Amino acid sequence: MIETHSSAPQARLLHLDCRAGLAGDMLFAALADFAAPWVDLQPLHDMLQPLAQVLPVREVRRGVAGTRLEIRPAAAAADQPLRHLPELLAIVEGLPVSEAVRARASRAFARLAEAEAAVHGVAVEAIHFHEVGAVDTIVDVVAACWIVEALGVGRITASPVPWFTGMVRCAHGDMPLPAPATVRLLQGKPVFPTDTTWELVTPTGALLLDTLVDAYTAGPAGVLLDQGTGYGANPAGDGLRVFLCEAEPTPPELQRVWVLECTLDHLTGEELGAALQAIMDAEALDVIFLPGMMKKNRPGGLLQVLCDETALQRVEAAVFRHTCTLGLRRTLAQRRVLPRQAATLGTPFGELVAKEAQGLGEGAPLLRPEHEAMQTLAATLGMSVVELRLRLQQGAGK
Repeated sequence: MIETHSSAPQARLLHLDCRAGLAGDMLFAALADFAAPWVDLQPLHDMLQPLAQVLPVREVRRGVAGTRLEIRPAAAAADQPLRHLPELLAIVEGLPVSEAVRARASRAFARLAEAEAAVHGVAVEAIHFHEVGAVDTIVDVVAACWIVEALGVGRITASPVPWFTGMVRCAHGDMPLPAPATVRLLQGKPVFPTDTTWELVTPTGALLLDTLVDAYTAGPAGVLLDQGTGYGANPAGDGLRVFLCEAEPTPPELQRVWVLECTLDHLTGEELGAALQAIMDAEALDVIFLPGMMKKNRPGGLLQVLCDETALQRVEAAVFRHTCTLGLRRTLAQRRVLPRQAATLGTPFGELVAKEAQGLGEGAPLLRPEHEAMQTLAATLGMSVVELRLRLQQGAGK
């Protein structure tokens, strides 16, 4: 029997209590502090071995026990060379991780390059990383993404972030705190003032917030499963607390949408195809053309477009512009949307990026691979998408 497995996140939540600050090693340490009953971290340590040796150290601060990490770069990486974005991405690409972890870590470093480029006023290609390109930062980002996936976390929230002052010495000299890249990465996130004059949130910590966190809340929500405390390198610093929760069942979401309709009988096939694509590019939720016979026995059909309130004007303008219709009917409707999330589907032929949706009943979640992922894997195997789908179905039925 050919078995397929899903590595899709389960209904678990992770909440980061960042009120005492956040650094990359603190998040890694907090996750490692409670991960043992839930996931085996040895494969992660084995994977990171060519980059660094990670040693957890139990520590008590202000009467609270937690974990601090000592990250010792491997001999081959000990010189900490300057790195450009392609070099960081090549390191991530060479790691034996899932496509979801690889994509998330790669997006993190691309985002960091964008922030640094904006700070220094240069192109992304010209950015070379100093401290943030060091092995420990690569380890922190990849490890956080790996553990989040291994824990089955589908949503991450965090508390508001502390603001701080002071100075820090880096490769560019003395700079005010928060560091410019940290400020850039914290844009759009809730902060609160403190009197602290040392670095509470590092660039790597801000990067992980920007990459991982879905929303900012006062605390965790759901059924509390476990918690961990992670300490950073600053011996005076308090810990980062992380809470793992089981999410409450999410009912299908009820949304307000607009249905736009018109009949068309004056476009060529090429023009109609281009119009449908232009309407989707205007951020329509869905576009469909139903063929039929129009007045004077002309072949034509019904154009039906679905969009939300925020895109209504853009979508209407696209319909008028690209179809040259003289009228458009609008109907306000409601739709129910099942909770869905990104997932990874393991197959005998390789992993597929998929989408997981929770059904209305008590049955198993619906797991469907993305068509683009099917196309890529089929091309790699020298198959058509149909052949690959049939092979997978036959294997699952044996």
